[in-house]
Amino acid sequence: MSEFSDSEVDRIMTGRPPSSYGSMHSSDDEDDDDFEEPPLKQPETRVRLYRSESPETAITERTQTHQSSIYQGGPYLRPQSIVHKDASSARHEEPMTLDQSEVQSVRTDRALNEEMEMEVQPQRDQQEQPKESAAMEVQEERSEEPIDDFDEVVVHFDEPKEPPPPPPEGAGLQFLHRHNSLTLRHVLRSMVNSLSQLRPSEMAYYKRGLNFHSKFKKNYSKIADINDALDMADKMIEICGLGEALHHTVRNLDNIGKEALSKSLRKTCRRALLLYDLKICHDRRYYSLYEGRCRPGQQRYISDVYVEPVTVIRGRRDPVNLENEVQNIPYTIEETTIRAADIFCPLPPEQKPIRTVMMTGVPACGLSVAVNKFIVDWMEEKTNQDFQFVFPLPAKELHYSKGRDLSFLEEITCHFSECEDIRFIEKEDCLCLFIIDALEVCRHPLDFENNESLTSVRTKAKIDVLLTSLIKGTLLPNARVWITSHVSAAHRIPSNLIDRYVELRGFTDAKKEEYFTKRTTEPELGRMVFNQMKRSKALEIICHLPLFSWMVSFLFERGFQDPDYGKHPPGITAFYSQYIVVQMNRTFEKYRGCNVEAQKWTDEDKTFLDMMGKMAYRMIQEGRDWFNLEDLTSVNLTYEDLRTREELTTEVSRTSDDKSTWIFKFVHVTIQDYMAAMHVFVAFRKHAKNLFISTQMSWLQGTNKDRPVIELYRPAIDRMLASPNGHLDMFVRFLIGLVTPGTEDNLRGYLLNHRHPKAKGTEDLVKYINKKMKENIHPDRYRNLELCLVELEEGKDQEPRR
Repeated sequence: MSEFSDSEVDRIMTGRPPSSYGSMHSSDDEDDDDFEEPPLKQPETRVRLYRSESPETAITERTQTHQSSIYQGGPYLRPQSIVHKDASSARHEEPMTLDQSEVQSVRTDRALNEEMEMEVQPQRDQQEQPKESAAMEVQEERSEEPIDDFDEVVVHFDEPKEPPPPPPEGAGLQFLHRHNSLTLRHVLRSMVNSLSQLRPSEMAYYKRGLNFHSKFKKNYSKIADINDALDMADKMIEICGLGEALHHTVRNLDNIGKEALSKSLRKTCRRALLLYDLKICHDRRYYSLYEGRCRPGQQRYISDVYVEPVTVIRGRRDPVNLENEVQNIPYTIEETTIRAADIFCPLPPEQKPIRTVMMTGVPACGLSVAVNKFIVDWMEEKTNQDFQFVFPLPAKELHYSKGRDLSFLEEITCHFSECEDIRFIEKEDCLCLFIIDALEVCRHPLDFENNESLTSVRTKAKIDVLLTSLIKGTLLPNARVWITSHVSAAHRIPSNLIDRYVELRGFTDAKKEEYFTKRTTEPELGRMVFNQMKRSKALEIICHLPLFSWMVSFLFERGFQDPDYGKHPPGITAFYSQYIVVQMNRTFEKYRGCNVEAQKWTDEDKTFLDMMGKMAYRMIQEGRDWFNLEDLTSVNLTYEDLRTREELTTEVSRTSDDKSTWIFKFVHVTIQDYMAAMHVFVAFRKHAKNLFISTQMSWLQGTNKDRPVIELYRPAIDRMLASPNGHLDMFVRFLIGLVTPGTEDNLRGYLLNHRHPKAKGTEDLVKYINKKMKENIHPDRYRNLELCLVELEEGKDQEPRR
């Protein structure tokens, strides 16, 4: 960028403030010689920015006047004062914020112009003094010295001495003042500097090129008669915003053959251009959200459905919610709740900045959706505007460059083509955020002990070395790193490299209601769904998982199309059946891919579900809700089987590298109950085995797969009624719910054959339940038998929904 001389800086900033977005045309008596193109490499811009009164604006705004001085560090601009005007003439997409202490009284055009003329005239006289000219020549020589400018040219401003004002509520944090190269003043001046070097004929071609863009085509009448560079830049920003106006300026300069001006503007506003390109890229990728599985045409705008789960700074509490209808676990451990936008904000006692954050949670808690929402809020300038750039690096995509040696800059370019050769990210004033999402699917070893530590983004190495260097902080120490992971993979990052652990807990009761009413365009329908969900205590509890809330909402919304659907609360077994299928399919997408072949269920997948159910049934018999690798081995499964199908379970404890100490749980205790019931039911219906009969009498069991189901349910109900603490209540309810036609059909093609005979003897089952209810049993067991009848009666008329 060509440097401004003292007189030129004063003349530019005195003529008309850069923060006014009103339409201000120059008068016809402007001197055309001011717009002649100077010779190439001329370091100063002869632009006359003083204009007479605009016919369209009665009151003008005068912002900061500047004085320029030449020191050894180059020219810098010292802000002095700001005159504020009526905000009605400043309609634009990216407003410039002015401090109240800098606002002065509003002046009329005539009084303002008279004062401006008095200030400009002495500066014009000083420009002719030889002493000043000599200083300018010295500055020109210095500007031509070769320096490593990290491929950008930045005009240096004085940083404000006062600390930045506290951000408004919900706006995130502010580490630093907004970088000068991203401010309105810098971008506007750079655009004016380039456009002012166009001749009148070139300006005409430039405006004609803008006519091809949709936003300018319908507003072409507003720019057709503008010949002034500042007016043109001002009007462009007013029409389409700061970033897009800069983007169109660079492209149009290339189109009219002004490659030198385009290159200079590109280097001068490198960060602003990259910011605009990144936001366009993020908008395409993160603004839409797929709930459940990715299906074309089923995406939703994330802002229309997102409700923020509870986020806490991790304490000592179990990540799994152990509450169910039978037992209510009181949590006495107090945890610090934090907003997702403030995870990098130090708490009051903390002094050290938070560089690396690990966010964990059980499957289906919404980790990836939280990342999407964070990026969208940053893109829309709602939160975390102190981050100049946000670079999501999904762990699933990091293996694409596996086996090749790349520099960190080249690795970023693989994900974002707009970021080619952005060496300025190494500067201390470039605050970036790198998001490594879904660490559990990262295929790299992340060997922190043996990998070398890189310090330059231009040094080539394996991707594993790049990642470990970034997380350790030797590479880009001023950047911030956010890692999301299931609990089972969080141990891959040494704890001494993590500054803060946070967890997503899921929805509270208030959040559930907000979600059900927000995700539908009919609030009344959302309230009906919420009220229907609350009629089932089991659904109300499990809906703390956002994914389960989506399933319940989706199925209920479809169900309410039937006028008689809401008369009785539906059974819960069908929801759990759908949940298992959806989670398995999500696992296939994550670890295998989205193509048709990868989505097919294999015999190994069906065996995995059956064996996990077998293990869950053993756990229920033993009265525990956890398992270890020894339990997996007992059902012929391995840790690798569990790791690659982890959407149903989570790791809760890993005290050492000794695998015998690793403890796992299902994501909720009711998932364990359902898996156990599914195993018992499939064994009876598919293999004619009644697991409630002792092994000594197993020889009495025949091979008839069409046996009456009462043979299975009579001993199951008897055991449930004999349970002193009700630990079999949910298990029996799921077991009975699976026999209904609508629910059993959900298993066909997965664990049952497509052409399987329908169950017989359900009438006898209803009679047996009614008989037991007439006996003097515990009130809780009586209530559970009533719910078992609900599963049966509602399930008879329920069609399978996929």
